[in-house]
This record gives sequence, C-alpha cells and structure tokens, in this order.
Amino acid sequence: MLENHVEWTSPAPLWWQGFDPADAVARRAFRTPAVLRFASDSFMDDFVNLMKVDPARLAELVALPETWSMPPGEPDKVKPQSGLVLKLNQLRTAAVRRLEARAGTLPAIAAAGPVPKPLKLYQPAHQRFYLVTACLVCRITGLPDRRLDTTKNERGSFVVRLLQPRAGAASVNPDPYDCDEFAFIDGAWQFAGNPQVLLDGEETNPLSPLTYPELDGRQRRLFTGLVPVGKREAYLAASQPKPATDTDPAVPLFSAQQMLFKTQVLGPWASLEDTGMRANTALSPNALAPSPDPTVQATIRATAKDQIQCLSWYVFLDFANYLAARIPNVWNAISGSATSLTVAEQALVTTLTGTRNLAGNLTLSAAIMNAKAKEQQLENVKVPYSVDKSQWPAAHLIYPLADVSATGVTPLSPALTRDTLESQVVATLPPEPVKGALPVRIAAQARANPMTSPEFAIRCVLQRPNCPSLTQPLVSEPSAAFQMAAYFDPDAPARPIRIGLPVDTTPAGLRKFDKNAAFVMSDTLCGQVSRVRGMTLGDLVLSVLPFPFHKGLDMSPGDSAPCAGGGMVCSFSIPIITICALLMLIIIVTLLDIIFFWMPFFQICLPLPKFSAKGGS
Repeated sequence: MLENHVEWTSPAPLWWQGFDPADAVARRAFRTPAVLRFASDSFMDDFVNLMKVDPARLAELVALPETWSMPPGEPDKVKPQSGLVLKLNQLRTAAVRRLEARAGTLPAIAAAGPVPKPLKLYQPAHQRFYLVTACLVCRITGLPDRRLDTTKNERGSFVVRLLQPRAGAASVNPDPYDCDEFAFIDGAWQFAGNPQVLLDGEETNPLSPLTYPELDGRQRRLFTGLVPVGKREAYLAASQPKPATDTDPAVPLFSAQQMLFKTQVLGPWASLEDTGMRANTALSPNALAPSPDPTVQATIRATAKDQIQCLSWYVFLDFANYLAARIPNVWNAISGSATSLTVAEQALVTTLTGTRNLAGNLTLSAAIMNAKAKEQQLENVKVPYSVDKSQWPAAHLIYPLADVSATGVTPLSPALTRDTLESQVVATLPPEPVKGALPVRIAAQARANPMTSPEFAIRCVLQRPNCPSLTQPLVSEPSAAFQMAAYFDPDAPARPIRIGLPVDTTPAGLRKFDKNAAFVMSDTLCGQVSRVRGMTLGDLVLSVLPFPFHKGLDMSPGDSAPCAGGGMVCSFSIPIITICALLMLIIIVTLLDIIFFWMPFFQICLPLPKFSAKGGS
C-alpha cells in the first residue's frame, strides 16, 4: 500500500511550545527528532516516570551544551506513582497545563547565547546518557499515531550520520542542511547523495515505543533510542573522506601488511640501534663524568651487546616468518627452491643474499635462514641471554643488528638502510586480501587520536521491507548537530569516584585482613621476581630517572634462572595491595611532576578533621 501521509515529528510533548506554522524554521523544528539528556544511571526509570506523570516537562530534558564547570540545571525527578495517586496527579497536571495555555504562558525555546558552545554528548563513563525521541504520525486532523504493523516486519530505527560542513557553514553547531552527510556502512563512512534515503547496508539502531497519556487522556506513542556515544572511537576509527575545508595533503596510510613489517621487524631493529647509541653516550666522557669508571664502562658495554644480540635473534626470526607467510616467492628463493620471480622480488632477493655483515661476513639471507632453523629453541628458551649463553643458539649463526657506536648502526656491505629495505619489501607485497585481511593498526591511521570530534546528526527511519518498490524507508529530518566527547575530554563531567583505603594501618589492624588475593607465577616469572628481592624502592626509582640521577639495577645473574621447583602462588591482603598501589601512584606522579610540573592541576587534598584510625579523637 502506498503511503504519503506518514511523517516523523518531534516528540508530541514539545508541540505545545508555541510553534508558528507560518515560520519555515518552526515547521522544520516541528519535524525534527529531539535528543534528551540524562545524568543518572537510572535514566530509563526516571524517563518513564516523567512521561506517566507529567509528559509536558519533557522540554526540561532536551540536551543543551554543557561542561563540568557549567552544568545545566538538573530537573526535579518525578517519584514513581501508581493507582489512584497517579490518576489524580495526571488530572491535576492536565488542568494546570490547560490553564497555562489559556493564559498564553507557553514556554519559549531558549535562545542561543552570544558565544555558542558546541553541543557535546558525553559517554556513560561520564554519567551521561542520551535518548533520541520522535513521534511517527499520520498527517491528518489530530496527527494520530501511525502504528507499526509488526506482522509485515515494519520497524522503527535511527541512523547516525557524519556531517562535513560546507563552505559558509557555522563553525559551532552547524546546521545539518549546510553539511554533507555520510552514512556508516560496513565500518566506513560513505557519502549520502540524498540524505532522505536509507542507503543499502547502512547501520541502523533500534527505536523502542513508549506509550504515555496525553493531557486529554488519550494514549500517545513516543519512539526512543539510546544514542551510541560509546561507539565514538569506532566511528572515528572508520575511514573518513577528506574534509572539504582541509586543504593540506592527506596523510598516506600504511597498508596492514606494511604496518605488520614495521611492527615486527623495522621497529625492533630501530630500537636496537637506539640502545647502541644510548650505550655509546653513557660510555663517552662528558662534563659530569670526564673520566668514566672503566668497570662501569665494561658493564654498560656488555649489557648493551647482550641485549642487542638476544633481541636480534627474534627480529631475524620474525623477518623469516614474515617472508614465508607474505612473500613466499622470495622465501623460496633464499631457501634454495627454484621459483619464478618478478622484477621487484628479484631485487629483494639480491639485497638479502648480497648484503653482508663486515664483522662476520654473514649474509642477511643466511642469518634469516639460521634464525628460522633455530625457531623451536628460541621459542622455548627460558634463561636470559646474559645469564647462560649456552642455552641459546651459537652467536655466529646471526649477527647483531645494532652496534655500540655513535650511530648504533651495524656496518653492512653494501650499505643498507631500513628505509631501503622497507621500500623493496613493500614493492613485493601482494594486494590486501578481501577475506582474512589483517586488522588495520591504529598507528598506521592518519589522525589516529583526533582531539576534536566531527559533527554528527541523527535521522529516524521507518522501515517497511515488504513493499520496497512502493514504500521506501521513511527518513526523518536531521536532529541538531552534535559532537561525541572523548573519554578524556577536558569538558566532560566527572563521575563521582571514591577509592577506599584501609583506615587502621597499624600492625594490629592490618593483621586482621584475610590474604585472599592470589597471584599465580610460572617458573620463569618466579625466577625473574627472585632477581629483585634484594632491591630497595630507592633502587627502582633511580633506575627510571634520567642521567645524571640514573643508576642501573644491580642484579645477580645467578638468581635469574627459573625456579627449580616450578612456579608458585602468592597470597596477599587486598588492603595491603591497595596501600602499595597508592604509594606507587604517588611515586610515579611525583616523578612526572619533576619533569612536567603537573601536580597543581590534577590533585587536591583537603583536611578531614576528627578522622582517626582507631576511631578516637
């Protein structure tokens, strides 16, 4: 059946706000869904109670710009009512509203201030919840509700659209009609040429009906849906078109395969070179230590070289596994199997087989193959390389990827940089597979951590799938433009959090708590924990401080082996762990304060009179 008389409107309790039918802006506002704001975890109960007792107060819940330092006035909660009390209150409310209407005291829509603030929707973690609300009516006298025929799979839903302001649009709270709209389809934003049409595959969110009594006693239906502000990161992580106002060249994104090579091979390789450079800096004379202690120098050099040699094994192993999985032709070629190679693949093979380490005369391909041959031993070794080298493969099978030098770079012949190697690897990579594709690393995305949120709008949708050729989905007008606040948004309200600490911290008080927090440690972790038993808190602090305060941890190699009897289970008291966590937090914050001077901005301590551990004065 062809329907042309069905329409989405704003919630019926907002109709009595004095909309002027002769005003085009007012007529559009009449057809615009409203976003309601709640600041309580019991928001659904509060909403239902209000709609039962006094639905005309819905205007008090409409979302407005707010910050934690300038919150809007919280409306008074409506107490749950039922039976005769509810009926009497409904009659009283209806009478009051009629008298107000006769007297011409209809509430006016609040005007915007001189400096508009962005409408931000905060997350549930900030104790904020938002409902999009609208009415589905028949455009005939009285605007009766248009009921859904669930036997024909009719359903109400809403879609979230990304807005890109066009030239001339307002910079704050732009009009959605001055913006291009993009639909969220299969995890990506796609341009919606006709915003009044539901696109194929567009993500929809459910709308739930709520029946409430009108002033004249009739039952009216309101559709509500929870705005998915918690999906902000998913919306922002999705691929977005370049903004029309962005004149800068787009930042190229790395493919997932290239990013995997960076994270598994190139990144650790670069870190090893940094280790060599830092060790060289510590060994060099400077103004504070013009004559370094030879014993200290030998310790620093040996520690750095052992670390580089140890981690080089795993970089070569990951490189081998990457070639075997991603570029099998190159892997077969360096392993001696005959295969047909492209020009790019042959160039990479030439680099791997022709690049040698000057010290050991070992080729890059030979080191890769040796690491792959020792894969099982490398995966099962438990003892650190600096403790017992006999449990590790022989050092001559590979070469260290970094050197304790001014540059940290291991001399290769011919010279090979990581950038050159990366470009050759990328040239040989196959296209990204459609199925089984690697997830996109957030580090590979442009604007991976955007500080400002784009604008969004919501449209309600009536879906009638049984007659798609005659009755296309009915899409409403867009809601007001809004932003979704980040979890650490500085304007976000703070949910009240209180962390309880034990009151009586004397030995008499602490001994009463049960040791009911267990930590299970393997034999390897047990041995590593044993290494730090002789350290003090001061040693740990000095180990993380920069030069000249830095002091390395003095750990005995003999205590680094896995525990002979296997792992262990350690049980602690929860209050003891809480105290330790508090002390560590204080230490870390104090260290950061030394560098960044943050303390005055995020800590405040107030006196608490007459609060005693023993309960006395």
